[in-house]
Amino acid sequence: MIRSDTLLESAAACKAPAAQAKRRAALFISLLFAGLMGSGLHLEFLAGRNWNSGEVVLLVHLLMGLGFSALFVAWISNHVRAGLFSSQRPLFTWLSWLLLGKCTLILLSGLLMALPAALYLGHVIWFWSFETTAVLAFLHLWAAILGGLGLLLHLLLRHWRHAEPIEKENRP
Repeated sequence: MIRSDTLLESAAACKAPAAQAKRRAALFISLLFAGLMGSGLHLEFLAGRNWNSGEVVLLVHLLMGLGFSALFVAWISNHVRAGLFSSQRPLFTWLSWLLLGKCTLILLSGLLMALPAALYLGHVIWFWSFETTAVLAFLHLWAAILGGLGLLLHLLLRHWRHAEPIEKENRP
C-alpha cells in the first residue's frame, strides 16, 4: 500500500533541485544588485575625489549593470508568472508591484545613461543634455536606493505566512 506522505516526499525530492537552482539564481541576482549598489554609491559620492578609480568603477558598474539587466529580465518573467499573480496577501502584492516598477525605472534609466557610451564605441559622439543627464542620474540613484530597501522588505515578507491550523485525519 502506498502512503500519501511517501508520495509527497518523493514529489518534494523531485522539485528540490529546481527549487535549489531558483534559490541560487535569486541569491546571485541579489548579490549582483548589492555590488551594483556599492559601485553606484561609490560613483555618486566618492569617484570625484579619485577619478582614476572612478573610471574603473564606472566600467565595472556598466558591465555588471548590463549583465544584471539580462539576468533580471529573464528571471523576473518567470518569478512574476509563478508567484505575483497568485499572491493572496494584498500588502505583499502591492509592495511587489511597486518593487517591480522601481526595478524597471532603474533598468531604463541605467540603459539610457549608458546609451552615449555605446554610441561612442560605434564612433558616434552624442551626449544627453546636462539637464537630462542630471534627471536620469537622480532617478537612477533614488530608484536604486528605494529598490534596495524594497528588495529587503520583499525578501523579509516572502517568508512570512499566515498560520493555518493543521487538521488531523479522522481515524476510526
